Amino acid sequence: MYNLSMKVSFKIKKDYLISHALLSASNDRFSSEKNRKDIVEFQNYAWKVSKDLYSVIPGRSGADILLDDGGLKKYQKMTNRLQSYFRVLSKSKEFKKIHNQTEQYRKFCANQWKKNYKRASGVIKELTQLKLNDSFTVFITHPSLKNGRNLKANKIAWGHTEDWKNYTSVYIWHEILHSYFDKSDLNHTLIELIADNELRYRLNGTKYPPFEGHEYLLKIKKRMFPNWKKYLKSEHKDFNRFRDGLR
Repeated sequence: MYNLSMKVSFKIKKDYLISHALLSASNDRFSSEKNRKDIVEFQNYAWKVSKDLYSVIPGRSGADILLDDGGLKKYQKMTNRLQSYFRVLSKSKEFKKIHNQTEQYRKFCANQWKKNYKRASGVIKELTQLKLNDSFTVFITHPSLKNGRNLKANKIAWGHTEDWKNYTSVYIWHEILHSYFDKSDLNHTLIELIADNELRYRLNGTKYPPFEGHEYLLKIKKRMFPNWKKYLKSEHKDFNRFRDGLR
């Protein structure tokens, strides 16, 4: 855990790591080709152990099983076996390889966060005036698979290849900001301007536009940008007042 006020810990939860790796089978779930072979081998091993249990992993199971006679009872029986299924998977050489790769990535994320924290938190405080005195837990998944979610209760799921310098720091700040902002396109756009663009610029010197972030928010971002530039230049920033003026 690091820093002066905000506490952020980086952890691996084996059951979640297993589940995320097994649910990320489609091509669009990979953030990198690195170690893809190892991930696919683990997915194939898990399917070989039990395709039925693979199919009822939380987040994967569909409603088709409920079409069978006694389908709900059958589904309940299978989900009761998931704990032993995950235990078998966690002891496999295929999973141990995935876990070791993820542990190296966890250390990388923690070290990068520690290195950038003082500078990055200063930028976030300047732009938002947030106190940043909460504690967060970041659950790390394999870096070759896409993951980036704010799970509420100050829990974050994260995994992604390092597409550019300080990528992890920028996007963990993005997810942290979701804990302070209500869910709306306006707030999400502001989070992207603060973290994905301005923080990235301050850390890396990468000017914008072009903008980093979701395509569906681009129109709002372009409309907001002239006001955002004025806000960045203002000596006495008041983020809440600035945001209220955009509504």
